Amino acid sequence: MSETLTKPRRRITNMIAKELRLIVKDRMALFLIFLLPAVLIGVLWYVIGVSDLGSLSLGGQSSSEQNGVAGANITLGVIDLDTSRTYSGEDLSENFTSYLGQLVSKLIFYNNTHDAYLNLYNQTIDGYVVIPDGFEANLTINEPTYIELHVDATKMIEQSTVMATVQGATIMFRASKMWIRSEVFPSITIEFTPKGGYIATAFGGFIVIFSSYLGIAMTAAQSIVGDVPLRRMLLTPTNRLEVVVAKVAAYVVVGFFQSLLLVSLWVIAFDLTLNTGFEVLVIVMTLVSLSGSATGILISAVSSSRLQANQMFLFVMFATLILAGFFVDVGVLDEYMPMNQGMKLLINTAFKGLTLFQVLWPIMKLLAFSVGAILVATFVFSKKPTLG
Repeated sequence: MSETLTKPRRRITNMIAKELRLIVKDRMALFLIFLLPAVLIGVLWYVIGVSDLGSLSLGGQSSSEQNGVAGANITLGVIDLDTSRTYSGEDLSENFTSYLGQLVSKLIFYNNTHDAYLNLYNQTIDGYVVIPDGFEANLTINEPTYIELHVDATKMIEQSTVMATVQGATIMFRASKMWIRSEVFPSITIEFTPKGGYIATAFGGFIVIFSSYLGIAMTAAQSIVGDVPLRRMLLTPTNRLEVVVAKVAAYVVVGFFQSLLLVSLWVIAFDLTLNTGFEVLVIVMTLVSLSGSATGILISAVSSSRLQANQMFLFVMFATLILAGFFVDVGVLDEYMPMNQGMKLLINTAFKGLTLFQVLWPIMKLLAFSVGAILVATFVFSKKPTLG
């Protein structure tokens, strides 16, 4: 039994070593994997240093500049602390809350801000509104009234949508009472703001994830279709699953060292303050590299030539960038795309301080995607003839 397990393990280990030797000899591959991402981070560092981009924040946009959408797909928390009853009609805080309910998919009511903050931290809600005591009393005597709006700095699209929704509910509430002088002002508090600058953290994180996923996938896409000696190797007891696993493992090793470099450059160049350990980031980045390696191997197994592998990779790259959810809402696809899950893991661990156990579901998605890609690649590869 031990001999049965030892031989495949030895074959896989030898193939990993062979693949790593090939990668080390390929200077262009090393350039794409290590130097190009480092150059991108350097360019971002220079641009931020010579401009005012480092002070930009999505939260700095006024709510009136955002386009609110009735029935927005967001979950909003509400804490109604108002105990005043001076208006002759309905309870104004409840009336205002009803307008909020018309513009969001779900309202969750809390008794205190602590519970709402924890749910915002754990992404159960997209934001929460605090209606202060004296809300109705101030409006009755035409005094300006402030409500507190808390949003998550790490959720860019949801952040702007929540701001626009609350502003829209405020306008509808005032219009229903024909109030012109009386005002309701949302006082916006952006929670979990990364220390180090919004652009540095958001775009820097995007470069890191982009490089770990697509950079590894690009080089791995040539690993099977371009490996001529592999055809002779398959005439030996080596099976195709062992080949696929060995090649994925080799690029994961490369991805590990790439992760060490990228995370180190990112943190040092922008003087970022992390809310998690450095080792957690390396684990996250290695998982992203695993999914990128599996993607590249799948492309290589499906392709019949180097040119076809390049074309398929370009298709995957553009599709991934479009569906990354970085600038536009991609709906349910955001929950399944590997690069999207990598971004969530990076932001939630690095800046929100979530533990690996708390982000276990995205981790499982990345692992499931990687295993699925490996199995599909093995199946496709097994249907190809041994010799071309």
